[in-house]
Amino acid sequence: MAPRSGGCNVGACNLTADMEKKKPSFRLIWGVFMSLAYVGIAYLVFFTPVLIRYNEANDRENDKNLLIRIIFGVIMLAYGLTRGYRTYKSAAGCINLGQNDSDE
Repeated sequence: MAPRSGGCNVGACNLTADMEKKKPSFRLIWGVFMSLAYVGIAYLVFFTPVLIRYNEANDRENDKNLLIRIIFGVIMLAYGLTRGYRTYKSAAGCINLGQNDSDE
């Protein structure tokens, strides 16, 4: 089997050529899990009262932390999407995603 021109990041896919198509690496699984976790945290901050500290009257309409929640949510969403993209690009360089073996 000829080496692929896409290349892998060092440590991103530590699998042998025989096992490469059978089992994803731990880094790939961890990257997907963490990117979903960051996007989930952004969802919690934006749309649910889980991470909201209300004012003394517990009034949702008068939320003192709205600006902080929006900034934190945007940061978490951007980081989650960036991490997901990096994980995808790393996996695409290591594993044939949707490509046939006849293309080689």
